[in-house]
Amino acid sequence: MEKYSKGDKVIILDYNNKPVVPYVVAEIEDVISDTRVRLFLPDGASCYEYTDRFKKIDEEKYKEVLNDVHERERELPLDLKMDIRKFAADHPRLTRDIYKNFQLDKQYVSVIHAYSGRLLMFGKEFIPERFLYEYEVAKEGLQKTRSFFHDLDESIPEVHID
Repeated sequence: MEKYSKGDKVIILDYNNKPVVPYVVAEIEDVISDTRVRLFLPDGASCYEYTDRFKKIDEEKYKEVLNDVHERERELPLDLKMDIRKFAADHPRLTRDIYKNFQLDKQYVSVIHAYSGRLLMFGKEFIPERFLYEYEVAKEGLQKTRSFFHDLDESIPEVHID
């Protein structure tokens, strides 16, 4: 049986002793006994866990998985909550551009939410390359459409996605 000490980095296992997908990491906060420890989780929570539910990992793997965990938990952009017809009526010369950007904005938000869902379910390493490309296009497009609407009405926030 492996000995654990305070500060060890671990990856959480499922009931088949394989890492949970998507991967979740923790740091040992306190050793209660040989079979039980208190874990400090990435979201700031703590929990007690038996030592057969995780295994030690190195610092590099911990940082890599922790970065993925934080990426999965990032706040997602929301749809624009506006009456688009009224907004277009307030800017009659830009009506066509407003409708076009509004439709694109909804499409980009949908792709970003789909990416987030796949990231939560499968982890980044199992997402197809083509979908990653669509996600990058959606991030750039969303920044453009939100900038367009922000220029017309400053109450609409601009979006910056890393």
